[in-house]
Amino acid sequence: MDKPTFQSTSGGRQHPVSNTGGPDTFYLRGGPTYLGPQPIQPPPAQELKLAADTVLCEVRKKQADAKRMLDILRSLEKLRKLRKEAASRKGIFPEKEADQAFDGLVERLRALIRKRTGVYGAEENALRVMLESEQEEERRRDLEKRQKKERERLLLRKREMDSMLFGDEMPPDHPLQPFREYYTQAERSLPALIQIRREWDLCLVSVDHPDGTTVPQDWVLPQCPTDEIWATALDRGDCLGP
Repeated sequence: MDKPTFQSTSGGRQHPVSNTGGPDTFYLRGGPTYLGPQPIQPPPAQELKLAADTVLCEVRKKQADAKRMLDILRSLEKLRKLRKEAASRKGIFPEKEADQAFDGLVERLRALIRKRTGVYGAEENALRVMLESEQEEERRRDLEKRQKKERERLLLRKREMDSMLFGDEMPPDHPLQPFREYYTQAERSLPALIQIRREWDLCLVSVDHPDGTTVPQDWVLPQCPTDEIWATALDRGDCLGP
């Protein structure tokens, strides 16, 4: 009978354990706990691709064997022809039935090998389509991941811009919340948006006006100040740059 061993716990106490369930299975007092190595199962898509690659290697090996068999048949035909020529020089001629039997056997073997080659080709095409579909699906998943990361990056960038322009998010009872609602009312009210656009339109001038400038397409973010005295009055997060 095996001697009991002990398993330490986080509290420093030791409890007897038994290995009666096998070399990789241990049971602590109070319930079973598996402490042995656990195999890592690959994802279904990766497992499917691995299986397809394995089968494709086997099919290619069979195709190579079929090609080698055709080469052997051609070599046998060449060898028989050489032996017939050597025998004819000695005045020995094989029977016609023997030639017919040999040619018939070779032709049947060749037809069988070609049939199997066609089957192997169909299997290879099916596996290639399967692998291409899996690769296309993998590329689509990678594209979705990149697009998701890009959306997250743009969302984080927008939050940083909003934080620099309008400050951090305010609680509903913040004293400055009414002012924030006033300056963002166009986001919630169509009449307010029309009124703000009308006020902007009052400032429109012709293209060649000396005081005219184009309306920015995005937020005009503050740059880092060039004056050190002015920089002391700003927080590091109030401008772009290092």
